[in-house]
Amino acid sequence: MAEALIFHYREQKAFLNRCNPLTKLLSILAILIPLARASFAVTVAILIPLVLLAISQHLPLHRYGKELRFFFAMTALIGITEYVSTRLLLPSFTACLRFLTIILSGMLLSDSTAPDDLARSLGSILDRLPFVDGWAIASSIELTLSMIPLIFDVTEQVTTARKARMEKNRHPIKSITSVASSIFSLLLDRSEELTWALEARSFNPSRKRRTLHYTKDDLYLGVVVILGLSSLFFLLPLFPSFL
Repeated sequence: MAEALIFHYREQKAFLNRCNPLTKLLSILAILIPLARASFAVTVAILIPLVLLAISQHLPLHRYGKELRFFFAMTALIGITEYVSTRLLLPSFTACLRFLTIILSGMLLSDSTAPDDLARSLGSILDRLPFVDGWAIASSIELTLSMIPLIFDVTEQVTTARKARMEKNRHPIKSITSVASSIFSLLLDRSEELTWALEARSFNPSRKRRTLHYTKDDLYLGVVVILGLSSLFFLLPLFPSFL
């Protein structure tokens, strides 16, 4: 089976894909803000629904291979650093779960939301603010989000090409420098191609676009997030042993 690339949009008819991008973004922010200082029990209670959403979204975690190995290595590094500073196992494990929750949230958002759709939803809201070019800001966000999967694409191309050439460098510093310079150079080429494509289409970041409508799925998602967070912070204090 071909390996998929993380943080890429997949067009499908899943529940999250039918929701408005702004609803999904606000829901994720509502979940992640209290996560910053959440206890182990709260972190697990937040992570479980996200895992269930990932299952319903058919998120191809088993095909993300190399990217997931990088994030698992980062998770281990966070856990080790936290343990060295606190000498406590539970806070260290909680810090790892928080990081994985943030990554999973980003994967769900990027998997179900096209950058163009997010720009169309944000632009219509930001443009109503005085002295703010909402559509230009939304276009900047769209281009930024489009560059994230491009980085993974370029990294995959560089590593695959080096393997095909059977390049081996026993000096770790030289190897890292060589890979980084190749990735950076290819990224510049891709960015230049993207610039030419936008200029050829007479891209105007301030141009108004057709906005996306809200559906009953947005209502369901908003109600579930509000009720879930409310019940979480009202019920947990009744059980101090879980905090």
